[in-house]
Amino acid sequence: MYLIIALIVVIAAVGLGFAVANWRQQSRNMAIQALLDDADRLESCLLETRTRMRELEGMLGRLPADITENARASLASEAGIQDAMKRVLSHRLWIREHAMSAPVPKLREVAETARKSLAQLEQQLARLNGAGAELQAAYAQSDALLGTPPAREPKADGLAK
Repeated sequence: MYLIIALIVVIAAVGLGFAVANWRQQSRNMAIQALLDDADRLESCLLETRTRMRELEGMLGRLPADITENARASLASEAGIQDAMKRVLSHRLWIREHAMSAPVPKLREVAETARKSLAQLEQQLARLNGAGAELQAAYAQSDALLGTPPAREPKADGLAK
C-alpha cells in the first residue's frame, strides 16, 4: 500500500515538474514573441515617420525658405531615423543572442522599454500628422483667399498626387 502511494507521489511530482517547465518555456516564448512584435512595430512606425517627414518637407516647398528654415531642418533629420533603425536592429540582435538565456523578467523589461519608445514615436508621428493637416488647411485657406486653384502637393517620392 505504501509503495503504491509513494509511486503516485513520485508520478505527481514528475508531472508537476514537467508542467512547471512547460509553463516557464511558454512564458519565455511569449516574452520573446512580444519582443519581436515590438521590434516589428517600432520599425514600421519609424518607416512611416520617415515617409511622413518627407511628405511634409515637400509640402514646405510652397513657402519661402526663410520662413520654413527651422521646419526644414527638423524634417531633414534622416540621421535620427537611421540611428533609430540601427537601434531596432541592435534590439533584434540582442534578442537573437540573449533571448534563450536571459531571465524572463529581463525579457519583459526589454519589451517594456521598446513599448515606451514606440509610444513616444507614435506621439511624434501624431504631431507630424497634425502639422501636415494644419499646413494643408492653411494652404487651402490661402488658395481660397487668393482665388488660385489649389496646388498639387508633391508626394514623398517627389511626384505630384
